[in-house]
Amino acid sequence: MNRACKKFYHFLRNAFGKADDYKCEYHLTKNNNYKQMKLLLSFFTLMFLVSVVNAQLIGPKISSLSQEHDFGQIVEGSIVVHSFTITNDGDSELYLIKVSSTCGCTVAKPEKEKLQPGESTKVKVTFNSASREGRQKKYINIFTNDKNNPRYRLLILANIISKDEVGTKSEPTPRISVSKNRHDYGKVKEGSILTFDLGIKSIGDSELIITDVQTSCGCTAALLSSDKLKPGESGNIRIELDTKGMKGKKTRTIAIKSNDPINPRMVVTLFVEVEPK
Repeated sequence: MNRACKKFYHFLRNAFGKADDYKCEYHLTKNNNYKQMKLLLSFFTLMFLVSVVNAQLIGPKISSLSQEHDFGQIVEGSIVVHSFTITNDGDSELYLIKVSSTCGCTVAKPEKEKLQPGESTKVKVTFNSASREGRQKKYINIFTNDKNNPRYRLLILANIISKDEVGTKSEPTPRISVSKNRHDYGKVKEGSILTFDLGIKSIGDSELIITDVQTSCGCTAALLSSDKLKPGESGNIRIELDTKGMKGKKTRTIAIKSNDPINPRMVVTLFVEVEPK
């Protein structure tokens, strides 16, 4: 019995406890060779199937389109709100066990505490800037049953200026208003190109200047009718969303930057549920 045969013999004896059934001589017959190859093939096939099954068992998995939001420059005393979209990208139920913030000035509350695979919810974050000044950074902690992210962190930023810095009523101030802060396209077929006209209006007493319109992904385009609006004038932003390659519930954002000292960065959230063709 050569060395290779001895190793194979001991492997089978340890694995199956039947040494007499698997005798391995130096000159093996074709029949024995076939049986041994079949046994090895079955063994490695079983190992492969086990690894595939383990890879498919992801468990709950928390994710969000963005973990950070910057309110920009706000006036002391203002109360600002932003909603983060949380999604379960896993294959079992996700639990939002607890949501807490790093200070009493920030309150965070989820719409749902249990998410099925593929399901999303909003976590509404309210920040009260009273008695605060300068650059602010606040964390929101979401405790979950995601073994890889038992504590998922969100971040809000703001730069608080005093009311004196904004100016008095006698000083002209630009202000921006939008027709809506969120738009739901509903259920659509994958590959559809969706359009939506967002109304904007200058509600201050000096010229409103739109300095930039930012989109959260290359799938979204925004066309501004005019970047300057006199007091009382209205305009629009045509928003196009290309759903090619998308599936399931999706969230995208449009950020409008302007010279409005109170809302220098206005965010509009887009929702869509994409179905296969």
